[in-house]
Parts: sequence; structure tokens; C-alpha cells
Amino acid sequence: MTTAPADPSCIFCKIVAGQIPCRKVFEDDHVLAFHDIAPWAPVHFLIIPKQHIASLYDVSLEAHQGLLGRMLSLAPELARGLGVV
Repeated sequence: MTTAPADPSCIFCKIVAGQIPCRKVFEDDHVLAFHDIAPWAPVHFLIIPKQHIASLYDVSLEAHQGLLGRMLSLAPELARGLGVV
């Protein structure tokens, strides 16, 4: 995986760096999942890459396919673990 430098103005980079606290749901070397601070549902969490990616426009198949696949497959697993039916 290509590592992009953290963006000091990116709120998600600050969360990954621990500069902004979060209630973690899951973390590994590549992704972080945490509860939303302003949930719109009883269970509302976000899954973000630890690598700074400004937008989907900046994603490339070769560099990010595994990361995005991991994030998408992790979502239902974490939702089930948090009681979403």
C-alpha cells in the first residue's frame, strides 16, 4: 500500500494520529472504525483509511483496491457485532 503523508488540516488524519479522541469500534494497521460524534441512527460508525486519501477521485485501482475492499467487507461484520440487524 502506498502511504500518503497525513494532511495537518484533515480531521480524519487528526483522529488517526490520536490528536482528536474517538470511541473506537475497530483498528488495524490500515483502517480505523469509530462511533460518529453526531449519530443519525442508534448505531452510526465510520470506517476510514489510516492513509490520507482526500476523496474517491484520488483513489486508484492498483494502489487502493485492497484497502477499499477491506473497508467494504468490514462494514457488515462490525455492524453485526454492534447489534445492527
